[in-house]
Amino acid sequence: MTESVVRENQLIKRTLDDLPQPKGWPLLGNFLQLQSKNLHQVLEQWCLEYGDTYKVDIAGLLFVVIADPVVVKDILRRRPKSFNRTASLERVFKELGIHGVLSANGESWKRQRRLIMPAFSKKSLASFFPLLEQTTERLRLRLVKKRGQDTLAIHDDLRRFTVDITTSLVFGHDTRLLEHDGDGLQKHLEVIFPQLNSRTRMPFPYWQYIKFKKDRKLDQALIEVEKYALKIVEQTRDELQFNPQLADAPETILQAMVAASDDDNRLTNEELFANILTLLLAGEDTTSNLIAWMLYFISQRPDIQCKINEEAEQIRLKHKGQINVQGLDELTYLEAVARETLRLKSTAPMISAETADQVTLLDGTELPAGTGLFLMTRLGGLNKEHFKDAEQFRPERWQEEAVAAEACPHKATSHFPFGGGARHCPGETLAFMETKMVIAMLCQQFDISQPESPPVVEEYAITMRPKNLQICLRLKPVGR
Repeated sequence: MTESVVRENQLIKRTLDDLPQPKGWPLLGNFLQLQSKNLHQVLEQWCLEYGDTYKVDIAGLLFVVIADPVVVKDILRRRPKSFNRTASLERVFKELGIHGVLSANGESWKRQRRLIMPAFSKKSLASFFPLLEQTTERLRLRLVKKRGQDTLAIHDDLRRFTVDITTSLVFGHDTRLLEHDGDGLQKHLEVIFPQLNSRTRMPFPYWQYIKFKKDRKLDQALIEVEKYALKIVEQTRDELQFNPQLADAPETILQAMVAASDDDNRLTNEELFANILTLLLAGEDTTSNLIAWMLYFISQRPDIQCKINEEAEQIRLKHKGQINVQGLDELTYLEAVARETLRLKSTAPMISAETADQVTLLDGTELPAGTGLFLMTRLGGLNKEHFKDAEQFRPERWQEEAVAAEACPHKATSHFPFGGGARHCPGETLAFMETKMVIAMLCQQFDISQPESPPVVEEYAITMRPKNLQICLRLKPVGR
């Protein structure tokens, strides 16, 4: 990958036919090479071999892969007017009855996004803080009970934490998964996300003609989650009818969506379910993955754990022994650890898109309407031209004095873990709130280390998770 991925002479145009392509198979093209769970790594490696803009063939369907951070940022900025979600994503979500804000385009997306955004305002999230404290304490108690285990597959506990948080925020219903070992809702969510990822990459909808075990499991998981969600929808409608003032001051995202639905603009039960599921999947997967990747790094660095704990203790002393909403903002070193984690292990290392009309990219590439795109959102953060010792985990590079001193486009132009433009992830602030609370608690309570175990590897299923992650938790002595 080059330092400046935008071609110097944009007057020299090129078309889809001019783009290089990795060698594939007759008829199948690159389909077999792109079915692995490390899809993002395959595409990133090909960027090094074929350049920052190339094409792949998925059984006759052409996709353009773009790694140039400047071009990627421009595309993200021009969504949703010039670039849509891919037709395959929209088709799969519609077919399964879960076509919400994640997969919608055009006016449908604008309408649904407008109903969701107020719940992620700073004011709304500040009122949500007491529940975040309670849920973090439940996680602490759960992990204290497990501390005698030699190794801990902590990702399951983190998913329970994020599901408890998300269900409370979305529709005011506390699932309390941290307090029992039953799978329930979490089990169904773990089935749905990987299958959605797999189907959006299939050139032929085989499941319409024959269903394998994984397809039947997906159908059943969707049925169970829909039952759960629609039951909550009816409860919410009853709450609004019994307490009409909630329509003007909703306490949950679901109340806001139902209250904003007048007779002419009413969200159907299908749309409500689709957005509930979208928020559950996004809230459960992305945030738990971020926390898990942070633990992967800091479990190898006791010095970083000490710095996190020292900063958190200073904030607690400043705020009467607790970390409050303002205190979370003041955890600047901990935020630097999170941002450095996202640079190396982005939970969204790639984003799919599609041209809405004929467009010319900033690098001079002309693409027809309906061209599928894979935007490599992580690769710029690994660029040695932008980041000194790019392969090293160095949170200090994100602290204010370092950002001011180093001539590198840290936050805005190198990589995009939360997307960008109008479709920028609305849950970024909440994700950092959850992450800071959990990591600060863990570094206060435990010494965190990694046991000898199989290597941790990246696994992609729309989001990127750490496979084989095991950690050891040793309770710190009181007063230490």
